[in-house]
Amino acid sequence: MKVLQINAVYGHGSTGVITRDIEQLCETSGIECYVASPDSKVCEANRGYKIGNIIDHKIHALLCRIAGKQAYFSVWATKRLLAYMNKIKPDIVHLHNLHSNYIHLNMLLQYLAKEDIRTVITLHDCWFYTGGCFHYTTVNCKKWKYKCGQCIKQRQDTPAYIYDASAKIQNDRLKYLSNISNLIFVGASEWVATELSKSRLKECGKICYIHNGFDLGVFSSKTSDLKKRLDLSEKFVVLGPASKWLQSVNKETLEYFTKHLPMDCVLLLFGSDGKEVNLPNNVKLYGYTRNREELAELYSMADVMVNCSREDTLSSLNLEAQACGTPVVTYDSTGSKETVDGMCGYSIETGDYEKLYNFTMKVKEKGKEYYSKYCREFISRNFEKEANYHKYISLYKQLVDE
Repeated sequence: MKVLQINAVYGHGSTGVITRDIEQLCETSGIECYVASPDSKVCEANRGYKIGNIIDHKIHALLCRIAGKQAYFSVWATKRLLAYMNKIKPDIVHLHNLHSNYIHLNMLLQYLAKEDIRTVITLHDCWFYTGGCFHYTTVNCKKWKYKCGQCIKQRQDTPAYIYDASAKIQNDRLKYLSNISNLIFVGASEWVATELSKSRLKECGKICYIHNGFDLGVFSSKTSDLKKRLDLSEKFVVLGPASKWLQSVNKETLEYFTKHLPMDCVLLLFGSDGKEVNLPNNVKLYGYTRNREELAELYSMADVMVNCSREDTLSSLNLEAQACGTPVVTYDSTGSKETVDGMCGYSIETGDYEKLYNFTMKVKEKGKEYYSKYCREFISRNFEKEANYHKYISLYKQLVDE
């Protein structure tokens, strides 16, 4: 069996690590796995193919912003990819993230239908069934269920400065995906799989979900002096992703926490360089982590992780923190609610910052050690890398045997 995976990145970032992990598991399972990506790191793969070049990607990005359509350009790069596919003749093509200005999606989908190639699409976000946005929850948009157009997020996820092509994009998705006779959509969470089943594309293929897997060797409880080095030895550390906490939509959440946190607590936000950010004294910035090992050390040092994300297909941050033995308190919208079970952490109705704070204090009262064992067991039981990605191997074999 030959499988070709196509993704925007390889070996780094959440989807790049997933692509590499599936590739490695394929190889140990006797499956020839090829990987195509615009990322130069794809050359590190056993059977890697680099799509396009930096000039093509830049031109694609420019045209995308003018025409309001992503994945409609890179014609020659896509033709060369299709020639490569003709050469290797994959039994299955597995599509991940294609929204990074490197491929002509309609050409690819036409080829998959014409050659009758079994196709798997993993939904790492909502892009495949919308008119181009990655998520729509925070703007409360329902158009994706019926017909996109006059897009509320025209200048956000994939900025379109002149034209709104969201209606055409969604119509094209429906047209070209419905022609693929053997297509399976795999949600990275039950939530996104359920959302797809409410969309216009629900009849295009089968729908299931497979949770992302995590390397419990990398993400595990680490002993270090990081708390001491950060001069937080006497503090109860509330860790949070700066990208979520510093969003304008979470302004009230941040203000409430900083106003009510006890003197022995600190809110430590990671993933920000602090430029143009004015924060109270009980909020500290960590900056950007260099690798997964440093991130695991940061999770392990914290007493609780609080994630006020309002839209995540499946929050990898929540899962990584728990794999390191740190409980999580999170807003429950989208797939985030699937990352806690009430024993290892808590999901709170999105926007209820008082309750988010109260459950953070509940963790403080019980102590981190009360939760750590449950956290590890929950992740091991539901999100262990090899167990979850073996589900893809089973899916591949099922597709070929049909």
